[in-house]
Amino acid sequence: MITCMPDHYWQSFLPVTAAGHAHWLRDHGSLTLRIQQRCAAFSVRNVRNCLATAAHDETALLGLPPRQKIYTREVFLYADGMPVVFAHSVVAPQHLCGAWHALQRLGNHPLGALLFAHPLVKRAPLHYKALKPHHALYRGAATALGTTPGRLWARRSLFSLHDAPLLVTEVFLPDILKLQK
Repeated sequence: MITCMPDHYWQSFLPVTAAGHAHWLRDHGSLTLRIQQRCAAFSVRNVRNCLATAAHDETALLGLPPRQKIYTREVFLYADGMPVVFAHSVVAPQHLCGAWHALQRLGNHPLGALLFAHPLVKRAPLHYKALKPHHALYRGAATALGTTPGRLWARRSLFSLHDAPLLVTEVFLPDILKLQK
């Protein structure tokens, strides 16, 4: 019997079906740095910075009430002119005046540089999901694609600084596989 997992379900293990993306999904270091090391030109295109209603699973992870407004930042990471990652980061608004104040000023700069340079930032374990076309994060990522695949692999984890959680989700676009390993 096959059961369907709810849309908010993320796995703590990487399914075998993600084999082609596994070396990208499992890496615990800076994704920004890893992409930069594999291309001649790296850039970030900021597409959204605003207060928005969080998804139920996001508020639960951030310890907030359902349907809470949260600060959302969405960007595309480009390698040699190709969009390779859609990144979606969310944080409670009250942490923008404290631990995560730099988030609002990043613009077209990578969040990874901030996260992995700060010695007090802690990262929780990674979780994985194959996003289908009906998922909001898939739809956001697909805006940079000419054709849409049946699924896009994503990972996410919580970062914390001074007990303030920041949820970072990275959706891997098909051209990520064109970068050298």
